[in-house]
Amino acid sequence: MDRAIREQQTSDGWDLMVEDVLAAPPTRSGSSFEELLEMLHPHGINAHSSPRPDESFRWHADIAIGAEIDVVRADLSAGWDWRYSYENSAGELAISLLNAGQAEMLIAGKSIQRTPSEIAIVPLPTMQAQRVEAVDGRYSSVTLTLHTGAVTKVLSATFGSTALEDLNLTPIVDLSTGIGQTLLQLVRTSTTGLYDGILVRSPKASALLSEAAIQLILENVPHRLTGRLSRHPLDAPPRYIRRAVEYMRANPHLPLTISDIAATVGVSSRLLQLGFRKIHGTTPVAYLRQIRLEAIHDELSRPENMLPVSEVALKWGFTHMGRFAAVYRSAFGLYPSDTVRRARGFLS
Repeated sequence: MDRAIREQQTSDGWDLMVEDVLAAPPTRSGSSFEELLEMLHPHGINAHSSPRPDESFRWHADIAIGAEIDVVRADLSAGWDWRYSYENSAGELAISLLNAGQAEMLIAGKSIQRTPSEIAIVPLPTMQAQRVEAVDGRYSSVTLTLHTGAVTKVLSATFGSTALEDLNLTPIVDLSTGIGQTLLQLVRTSTTGLYDGILVRSPKASALLSEAAIQLILENVPHRLTGRLSRHPLDAPPRYIRRAVEYMRANPHLPLTISDIAATVGVSSRLLQLGFRKIHGTTPVAYLRQIRLEAIHDELSRPENMLPVSEVALKWGFTHMGRFAAVYRSAFGLYPSDTVRRARGFLS
């Protein structure tokens, strides 16, 4: 599968051609296995090789750390294999892609084979070991890890006090399926956001993105509690929806997630979403986005505003300037830059 794409941003964004971060080479490199271990170990990854890498061994790797997500990219050029495991990983959930090579995971005593045509979804407390092997001299992977706090919040809002490791999540999803492609796009977006710093500068976007990834997995990847998702035939009463809207409008500046809003009004995330669909014909995320668009419009409409459009958009959780300009124009009938020019008397 060719994962390299080009994307052109328009109008109020940048006129650039951006390489897919999943296919780009990692930034650090070396030829010593010990150096690779030194880089990985502070992040809870333990590894050993068998046999030892020979003189032709080269590695390229890097790690990007966010508030709720981190990403490890690794590209190894040698015909050898190695095993690794995670420590201090309680409650963390990994989503991993192979660009080249193959891997074998040992999850709760069961052996699971991985290939580049699949995406792996693994609660890290259940990962006993993983053996990876270069094929035709190369192994390459991208692993996104969702941190414990974000996972626990969504899991609790959906199923109560269930532990992640007790879900028995299906560990392999085919990339040719709809859920496989959606997860691939989420990994790409999250990785891009971490490496260019956008998710670090916009905690609102980071919180919503991590929650979306976890919720998507819980609702679309089979697990032990999948049956519970269909046991909520009733919509949330209107009073809960009214309280949710009031809470959103009072706190659009916070990095709110659907789990946060649901917990505040006393219903599950699923009931909140059902209620919004019934009463407002949209999702809580879309409703919150509209509230933030209104806040941006108000800020850009002030003559005293001196911030660039991109800074205002990022502050309110919009990380992709091309898509932001499009949804803004759809909502208000003009581009963000037009609003600024009008506020400053340059557009009638």
